[in-house]
Amino acid sequence: MRIPFTRSVLACAVLGASSLVLADTPAQLDSMVVSAAGYEQKIADAPASISVISQEDLKKKPYTNLLDAVKDIEGVDIGETNDKTNNGQISIRGMGADYTLVLIDGKRQNNNGELYPNSFNGVQYASIPPLSMVERIEVIRGPMGTIYGSDAIGGVINIITKKVSNEWVGSIGYAKTFQTDSDYGNNDNVDFSVMGALIEDTLGISVRGSFYEAGLSNPEFKKLWHNGIDVSKSNDSFGAGKGNVKNEASTFGVGLTFTPNKEHTIKADYDIAKQKYDNTPYLTKSGNTVDPLGTNDTYRALLQSRAGYKDQLRFERSQYSLFWEADWSLGKSTLGIHHIDSKNEGRTLPPTLDEREYIADNYRYTGAGAPYADIDAALAAAMTDPVFLAMLPRPDRPLESTNTTYSAKYEVPLDNHFVVAGAEYQDSRLKDGVFGMEGGSQAKVKKYYQYALYAEDNWNLIDPLTLTYGARYNYHEDFGSHTTPRVYLTYGLNDSWTFKGGVSTGYKTPKATDLYDGITGFGSQGANPMIGNPNLKPEKSVNYEIAAYYEHADKHNFNVTLFRNEFKDKIERSELKGSAGDRWEALRAANGDLTKMDNVAKATISGIELAGRYYIVDNLFVKSNWTYLDSENKETGKPLRSSPKHMFSATLDWQPTSRLNTYLQYSGNIDRYRSTYTSSVGSSKDLYYKDYSTWNLGASYRFSDNFTLIGRVNNLFDKDYLEYSLADRVGTTNYYNEYNNKPAGRNFWLSARYDF
Repeated sequence: MRIPFTRSVLACAVLGASSLVLADTPAQLDSMVVSAAGYEQKIADAPASISVISQEDLKKKPYTNLLDAVKDIEGVDIGETNDKTNNGQISIRGMGADYTLVLIDGKRQNNNGELYPNSFNGVQYASIPPLSMVERIEVIRGPMGTIYGSDAIGGVINIITKKVSNEWVGSIGYAKTFQTDSDYGNNDNVDFSVMGALIEDTLGISVRGSFYEAGLSNPEFKKLWHNGIDVSKSNDSFGAGKGNVKNEASTFGVGLTFTPNKEHTIKADYDIAKQKYDNTPYLTKSGNTVDPLGTNDTYRALLQSRAGYKDQLRFERSQYSLFWEADWSLGKSTLGIHHIDSKNEGRTLPPTLDEREYIADNYRYTGAGAPYADIDAALAAAMTDPVFLAMLPRPDRPLESTNTTYSAKYEVPLDNHFVVAGAEYQDSRLKDGVFGMEGGSQAKVKKYYQYALYAEDNWNLIDPLTLTYGARYNYHEDFGSHTTPRVYLTYGLNDSWTFKGGVSTGYKTPKATDLYDGITGFGSQGANPMIGNPNLKPEKSVNYEIAAYYEHADKHNFNVTLFRNEFKDKIERSELKGSAGDRWEALRAANGDLTKMDNVAKATISGIELAGRYYIVDNLFVKSNWTYLDSENKETGKPLRSSPKHMFSATLDWQPTSRLNTYLQYSGNIDRYRSTYTSSVGSSKDLYYKDYSTWNLGASYRFSDNFTLIGRVNNLFDKDYLEYSLADRVGTTNYYNEYNNKPAGRNFWLSARYDF
């Protein structure tokens, strides 16, 4: 696609003026990180491409959640998709959200299976501590399988929380979004954190919590005329991402830190997060009744084999951890356990095979020889049938996941070496009510265990040159053993220049859901079964990167990174050729395709990341970044779905006084691939989303050492993203959203925070 002249000139001008900078604090390369090698070191020395969102940024910038905080880091994409709850997901270097590992203080938060099927995956990002509790956020771009295992094939986000001290400190904040368009609902958020010593130098406690509430959004698409006819799309589609359904979320956590002496620390933590989404049908402006999240269980829906949702969906995650940290005469050790329980409530079981056959045999209203002319006639007859009436209410569909991780790590300095070694054992279980439906039973459990041993050495070969090399040995109950090595060089030329580069490998085992030998879920609102595959192979990658970092004495800095990921055995969904059982196959024509998971694709992703900061004067600087991605699915020759060619962000930051900070931000993406379709005349065409960009204006004012007011104008120029177009496909006409993400029009976000 061509980039409009005005946009390209503006983006290039801002990027050029910034001298291509890093994302955060002025002393970025001197910031300390722990995620890259498992122990604390400077960013400049870290054997990875890493960015840090500092506590200073978290205090003065109007970040609303984790996605908001990381969205302007080079290589990070939160626009890959929005789920049915209008929550986004985090993708790094085009690898997709499933390949990004999220940690809280080094503890993994990812689920072990498809706990949120049918486009609800974004809800997992609501289960993090309030940002007032966060010390910093470290973002690693690229695989980190040696230290963190298979989930880290795309990158790692580690949320580091504040440490308890003898001094009692706390924070309480309130934030609200004010929409200028009444079609969108307002949002409210309250959060707090408090921590301090119960027994000085011995026992400390931290308590945190948050509550979020969002109103219903019900915007309308623009009118669309086709051959003189109004063919405007209604709002009667699921997952359109037009705005929030009515929902609320809460989190609460408590931690204890016991320090019997200077050498030993024991930390215990408990956290619970709950979310509730309203799926009650409502009327659109056009007068149509809409189920906002999924088909509510009704008799009309049953005639279409569509069911699976109650009028309210609930998600809950609870977790606890216990860790012992010890500082020995030679090195440090960490030993601990981390357990997560997750539940997805409000889903019901779609019709069983017997029920589908009964409906097809008695109340068919489509196809040659159908006994009923339309669905209304079939429904009228069915409502006198006690067998049919007994199909409601639907049984609950239990969706539960548990994951327990036992871990041990030892850090030891040895002359010019720093060695990190460790072990992990994971026990995972996933229960889904649809497991077993292929054979007439329900709610089976898929469980597995895996363990790993890893070691990594940071070897200072000569004073400015460090070699990092290591490997991770993985054993999975279903796949046996595999070793993932990596090697990385860091060379500090002088105080200003640092050069890095290395080769790493990635290894990702399939989800527990994908491995189940039978039905794992349903698409099309309960109509089309999806099948797992116990013969899946793990996905693997080999990844290369080389980078240069520069920091000027006057605080200007920049970095450039070139990378390439070679990916094989990619798991994708494909049409099932038989083997689902004769009775399920017989329903294929009526209910659509049956699909299963397969290792079908190889892919490559190559790219460039540029980022920098330039100080115009001491209190005025511009920071920006640009990411170029060139992805290809080797099976199809097409780009990977939803990955953009270009992503960019530029911010002009001005701090006129020590209390006031203001900024203007411009960000967007270009050439985001959607799909390839076959037209009504048989020609093939690649479909891209419209190029996306938006402006935001923000400010913060610190009235005192304790009280700060922060505000932001989102979508400053009130761009309307609710656009769509038509495409004639073989036998039908399809609607396509012009934008992958459809944020609200201009709105105002205001936050007040009191620290004590």
